Amino acid sequence: MANETSNITESYVNCLINDVMSQFNIGTSSLENNLILFALIITASLITAILIQYILTRYVKKITSMTQSSLDDKILHSINKPLYYIILLLGFQIAFTIFFQPTDIVFKLITAILIAIISLVLADIIGIILNDFGKKLAKQTETTLDDEAIPFLSKLIRFITYFMGFMIILDLFGIEITPLVASLGIAGFAIGFASKDTISNLLAGFFILMDRPFVKGDRIAIGDNLGEVIDIGLRTTRIQTLDHTYVIIPNSEIVSQDVTNYALPSMQIKVRLTFGVAYGSKPNEVKKIITEEANKSSYIMDEPAPTVYFREFADSSINFLLIFWVNTFKDKMKAIDDINTNVYARFAQENIEIPYPCRTVYLEKSD
Repeated sequence: MANETSNITESYVNCLINDVMSQFNIGTSSLENNLILFALIITASLITAILIQYILTRYVKKITSMTQSSLDDKILHSINKPLYYIILLLGFQIAFTIFFQPTDIVFKLITAILIAIISLVLADIIGIILNDFGKKLAKQTETTLDDEAIPFLSKLIRFITYFMGFMIILDLFGIEITPLVASLGIAGFAIGFASKDTISNLLAGFFILMDRPFVKGDRIAIGDNLGEVIDIGLRTTRIQTLDHTYVIIPNSEIVSQDVTNYALPSMQIKVRLTFGVAYGSKPNEVKKIITEEANKSSYIMDEPAPTVYFREFADSSINFLLIFWVNTFKDKMKAIDDINTNVYARFAQENIEIPYPCRTVYLEKSD
C-alpha cells in the first residue's frame, strides 16, 4: 500500500514539475534555472503555509469559538502547526525532486516525515474526540469506570495509529514487515494468554459501563457480599459492607453471577417489622399504637403511609406486621431503631405485655 501511494505521489509530483517548468520555459539541464525554480517552489510553499495558518487563526478560529462545543476549537489547535509543516514539507519534496530522482533517499525521508506528522495529528484528533466523549459520559454516570476506560482506550488507539504509521514507513523503505507482523502476533498471543484474567476483567468493566447494573452509592448484594458501592474501576469494583469493611471484587466475577441492586428501580425501599404481644391484648389498640409511633418517626415516608396488619396467632404471642417505606437504604436501620424504641415505651405505658416464649412441661409421677 505504501509503495502504491509513493508511486502515485511520484507521478503527481513529476507531472506538476513538468507543467511548472514548461510554463516558465525552464530546462532541467540548466543549474541556474533549476535553482530559480527551487527557490520559487520553497517560497510559494512558505507563503501558502503562512496564508493558510493566518486564515485558520484569524477566521476559522472565530467561527469555531462561536459554537457551544469546544471540540472543534481543540481539533483546530491540534492541526494548526502540523498543517503548516506539512505544506512546507510538500514544497521541499517538490523542490528536491528537481535535483534528485523521486525514488532517492531524500524523497523517501521527506515522505516518512510526512507520514509521521500525519500519524501524530490523527492520534491527537482521535484522543481529543474520545476525551470529549468521556466528559459527556461522565456527566451521565456516577461511576469512575468511564474516567479510567476512556483514557485507556485513547492510549490504545494512539498506539495503534503510531504503529500503523511506523509500519507504512518501514514498507516505504522496502523493509519486509510480514515477519515482523507475524512475530508480533505470536508475542501478542503469548501476552494475551498470560494476562487472560486481566483482559477478562477489562472487558467486564466495559460491559458494566455500558449496561450500568449499578452505580456508585448503590447498595448491592453479590454472592455473600452486601454493601454500598464505593468505586467502580476498570478491573475491579469496591463495596463497603455493613461491617464497614472493603471488599474488592474482580469485574469478571460480577458479570458472571447474579447481582441484587437495592437502589433500583428507585432508592426508596419497603421495610417489614414484626411485633408480638401477649394473648389477651386488644388488637385495635395495638395497631393504633404502632401506627401512631410509626407516623411520628422522621425516617419514614408519609406516602405510602405506614400500615399495620394482624398477621398471625403464634405459639406465645399474637403478631402484628408493620409495613413502611424509607427514602434510602441508609434510613432503614435508623427507622427500625426509632420505631422499636418508641413502640416498646408505649407498650410499657399502656400495660401491653410483650411475652417471653413459654413452654409447658408435664412431669409424670412414677409409682
